Amino acid sequence: MDNPIQRDDIIVNITPEAQKGHSSQKLVYLLLISGGLCAIIFGAYLLYLKNHEWAPEVLIAIGVAIAAPGILSFLYRKYMLDEIKLEIQRPALDFKAKAEEMIAETTEAIVGTYRLEIDLLKSSKSAGLKGIYNTRQNGIQSFLSYIETEQREIIIVGSSLKGLLLDDNSEYLQARQLLVRKKNENSQLKIFFLFTHPIVADLRADQENRPRTVIGKEIIDSIEMLVNVWKINPNHIRLYVGTPTNFGIKTSQAMLLNPYPYMKEAFASPCFIVEKGGFIFTHFEQSHFNAWNSDMAKTLKEDLSYYRTRLESYAKAIGDLYKMDNE
Repeated sequence: MDNPIQRDDIIVNITPEAQKGHSSQKLVYLLLISGGLCAIIFGAYLLYLKNHEWAPEVLIAIGVAIAAPGILSFLYRKYMLDEIKLEIQRPALDFKAKAEEMIAETTEAIVGTYRLEIDLLKSSKSAGLKGIYNTRQNGIQSFLSYIETEQREIIIVGSSLKGLLLDDNSEYLQARQLLVRKKNENSQLKIFFLFTHPIVADLRADQENRPRTVIGKEIIDSIEMLVNVWKINPNHIRLYVGTPTNFGIKTSQAMLLNPYPYMKEAFASPCFIVEKGGFIFTHFEQSHFNAWNSDMAKTLKEDLSYYRTRLESYAKAIGDLYKMDNE
């Protein structure tokens, strides 16, 4: 194996790396062997001279006692250490190999089981999807952080924007207060609004089971709120001659998208947040929010009463279109 298991214990660490630089241990072995041999030789010399009765035997015994451990320790380290080390390491190495095999098998099984979920996460990341919410209120609540940090431009696209601008719901109220505060604190921040033109507002009235002219009135009420109370520049408000497909709020870094279903109001429908860098952001920036710059987006009349006095005629025109289709 490339990475043998090692221990940091000073006493039992017997890896070659741990033994490098231990010249002091070799010196001890050398001194023991040398001292023991010297004692044996000197004892033998005294025994040869026969001048002492007990000193030779004592010196030889001491020499053997000193030299023998040194010789045995040297032989142990020289010839037996590697083999003992391998025997000690073998169970750990076998366990490591088995563990690596089990981890690989388990990982592959998990990946196989959740492959669809992993692919979904990858595609969501590619799309820039940040969150999905069951209603617009919940989506706006999560989108507030993007509004808070925006310093350049915010574009809001919708039909009448009644929920955002006129309703007392706490989530909308918080978003409304944040937008007003951002506008007042940062003169460089521009907030643009794209409404449905009242002339076509009643195209959605029947499918939403609402009386005609009501949606048009909501549009005008919202615009008057922006111009008279928020003090929004009228040039930052336009009317689109067509019914919207998505309510949306766009900052430079993210957008909230809330589709308009055929038979239900958008505010009660699911919505989602996407961030810049994903293909959804790029697509809707060009094909939806760029409607502000299209010929279908009309600038406001200076006199807003112009629209209010024509609501009945707008509703009649829509009614005539329905009659024409039924003839």
